[in-house]
Amino acid sequence: MTMKKTTLAALAALVLAAGGMASHAVAAGGAIAVTVEAKPTPAELAAVKLALGKDDLKALPVQLGHADLNGDHRPDLIFRSYSEGYCWQISTSACATWALLATPAGYARQLIVLAQSDGKVFVLPTMHHGMHDLRYEGGSKTFAWSGKSYQ
Repeated sequence: MTMKKTTLAALAALVLAAGGMASHAVAAGGAIAVTVEAKPTPAELAAVKLALGKDDLKALPVQLGHADLNGDHRPDLIFRSYSEGYCWQISTSACATWALLATPAGYARQLIVLAQSDGKVFVLPTMHHGMHDLRYEGGSKTFAWSGKSYQ
């Protein structure tokens, strides 16, 4: 097994162990498919509320999935609001989606804004500036981390 395949297999195993068997799968090209449908635990919900702040609490409730976005072996949160005002009608419904990085003490307070989407988020094996690239179900564009945001 090559180094790339070994690393990818380890990443897939970590994501599956961290987020549950039903919400993740290895997709074509080695991407990890993250289903954003789970209800947050009380600790996850507290982290989301803290990161959203008082002004954006109307984004609640949220659904989430888990994936290691930065390769630190901690399952980060990918969450999406389905609240009115946070979803836009394009060709299909696309809703506000964010990530929170896991830290040794819980979760970071800084929201990472992701593309508005609905459906699975694919965490690709490629990385830029220490973060995995992302693609969204039904889309062909790859979003790469610029060091400050996904573009």
